[in-house]
Amino acid sequence: MDSLRLMIWREDLRKAVASAVLDFEDRYGYPPGENAVSGPDTTTAALIAAARPSIPAALVKLYAAVGTVDLPDIGNGFFLHTASHVAHAHKARDLWHVNGRHDADVVVFASDGGGTQYALATPAGSPVYRLPPDLVLNGIYTSEDPRFNVAAPDLSTFLDRLLQAVKTFAASSTPPSL
Repeated sequence: MDSLRLMIWREDLRKAVASAVLDFEDRYGYPPGENAVSGPDTTTAALIAAARPSIPAALVKLYAAVGTVDLPDIGNGFFLHTASHVAHAHKARDLWHVNGRHDADVVVFASDGGGTQYALATPAGSPVYRLPPDLVLNGIYTSEDPRFNVAAPDLSTFLDRLLQAVKTFAASSTPPSL
């Protein structure tokens, strides 16, 4: 994804989130929390860019165009980790490799409110893996859970699916599935 397309995606996501929370209180009986989609933070974007080549170029481009994506009220929640969190967690090797149904070095960049994490293979930048809660020992995630699978062939497709999931939630209150 180029920077213009990422900026358009960010604004489309912002609009979809606004639509999703428009009648949220009427649907659920309580007001929505803080759902945020923001522009980039140049300081933290530079931090992740400095971590290249171990951080895939697709993530560096994403964080150059997008800052915060905190969506606690979309389904059970979705969170794009901040660039600084991704860089620090990757440097600390909190979770850097997946093993079991798949075997790859990864960078975790997102999660949902149910404990599932999303990780991009590194250094190639594809695919995006869905990591349901399971064993992480010495930074190595190990699972035979069938939900541990490829969520998208690349980051661009994953972001498009996220946008579509938010639009579907806005239209029908159907919890998104990534």
